[in-house]
Amino acid sequence: MAERISCLIIDKDPETIRNVDVLGRKLGTIDLRWKTGAIATGIGIIRKHLPEMTVIGLGPEPEAEIESIGAISREFPAVYLLVLSDSSDADLILRTMRAGANDFLCKPVKESDLRAATEKVQKLKASRKEAAVKGGKILSVFCNKGGNGTTTIAVNLADALSRYHGKKVVLVDLVLVNGDVTLFFNVEPEYSILDLARSAGQADYDFLHTLLVKHSSGVYILAGPPMVEDAEQISAAHVREVLSAFRSMFDFIVVDTPHQFDERTLTALEMSDQILLISTLNLPSLKNTQKCLDLFGRLGLRDERVLLVLNRYLPSDAISKESVQGIMGLPVFFTLANDYPAVISSMNRGKLLREIAPGKEVTMGFRRLADLLVGQKAGTPGTTKGGFLGKLFNHKRGQK
Repeated sequence: MAERISCLIIDKDPETIRNVDVLGRKLGTIDLRWKTGAIATGIGIIRKHLPEMTVIGLGPEPEAEIESIGAISREFPAVYLLVLSDSSDADLILRTMRAGANDFLCKPVKESDLRAATEKVQKLKASRKEAAVKGGKILSVFCNKGGNGTTTIAVNLADALSRYHGKKVVLVDLVLVNGDVTLFFNVEPEYSILDLARSAGQADYDFLHTLLVKHSSGVYILAGPPMVEDAEQISAAHVREVLSAFRSMFDFIVVDTPHQFDERTLTALEMSDQILLISTLNLPSLKNTQKCLDLFGRLGLRDERVLLVLNRYLPSDAISKESVQGIMGLPVFFTLANDYPAVISSMNRGKLLREIAPGKEVTMGFRRLADLLVGQKAGTPGTTKGGFLGKLFNHKRGQK
């Protein structure tokens, strides 16, 4: 028998609570641990216990409940929200689902309807467990200084993994403010990470695929939000949910990360099997890379997952690769050739380097980098003692 679903019900009607409890016991699938008539109390329970399913009853004037459903779905996308109402009005159902509800049932709840809802929750649980045990590799491309070519690397590496190794690859644009991934591929997506975040708790395989753009190269793309202000609607919990879902769908999840250390970026780095830390051979870039490695060390992240990549590399540079390795205390994993004309032409034309400069050293470098990463043994993501984010913010508090 499947493991029972931990459940909270928020409803002012004691008869509805009793009905759900009785049906849940009869079905043997629901463990109704928490019961309350107040939304504020219910949100407190969710924050403390994170039930797998929350049942919310709408009152005769449901606007406040619908607003709370939106807040819960944004903060806790993994919680399955089942909404109950005396009304079957189509507009009410639509507004409730748009707010973030996963399912909507009319009162009194029928056994068959509750069974169908719990089956959906069980499937989501199973898919998350499968993703945690067996799934694709998350590969984040990161630099804590702008202008070092992280997006160029993410785009062309994703293409190389797909084309030369037959891997199923999704490229996630996590640069939520002014991300450029879609420009590099010359695509105009209908949906973005914002749509996926809003529906992360209810997203199944087919739904997820509808939100992605598949480029002619074979690479799938999850675009950043369409408007600058939309970035604030994406939380660290959404990032975790999205990347976890993709593990069960793709061989490689390549993440183009922003340059700042916010909670969303740190969540992606924590979850990564491999982190390509990008630097160039100039003093400002190297100084920032050293600061980044120092922070990684304080957070317990500086381990075998971190792979140092030198971009725009020329063997004749005044600063040698060997001296960088000595200063950083980290071997250079790979170097990518400096070819500004080819790269800028690729960007401006919305084409991959492979399409416009197939014989160039920089283009062939991405194939060799993909070869190494496919054969490279991954580290163990998320093993930082005490939690990656916890260490960061504890460290900050200690400085105050």
